[in-house]
Amino acid sequence: MTTWTVAELIRVFRLTIPAMPASVVSDAELESDIVIYREYVSQKRFGKLFPKALSYFIAHMRTLNAMIEAASADGGMGAGDPVFTAGALTSEKEGDLARNYSNSSASSTNNSDSDDLLKKTLYGKMFLQLRDMVIVSVTMRESAGGCYGAGHRFRI
Repeated sequence: MTTWTVAELIRVFRLTIPAMPASVVSDAELESDIVIYREYVSQKRFGKLFPKALSYFIAHMRTLNAMIEAASADGGMGAGDPVFTAGALTSEKEGDLARNYSNSSASSTNNSDSDDLLKKTLYGKMFLQLRDMVIVSVTMRESAGGCYGAGHRFRI
């Protein structure tokens, strides 16, 4: 397994997330983010795409924190605002502003609460897309004749 240095991870972040140049996010801030969020992204599972996945995750967290800060500044409830506690945004209307969110408690196994939170930013969605490319979940169910998983039948 390749081990990436902080300098290499910062370089990949700069290439992957051009909307956050050094004038917006310093290298020192990114170094701190890497230390904090590295544990949340599996280097083993993402393999060679780990630096890009970590970049998307860090950008997602930075964007989400900025959204929370803005909600608080606007007199909202900050992290307790329904924008952050409700499920994924399902529809939005501009005239007479109307937003509908999915019921996060009715989430399926493929759409967990943490996935709902990741879907609130473009970077989170990119992280999920990358995760879906490299991490394939296999569901197995047992029947009288064997196990079935991912469309294949296995004898046990």
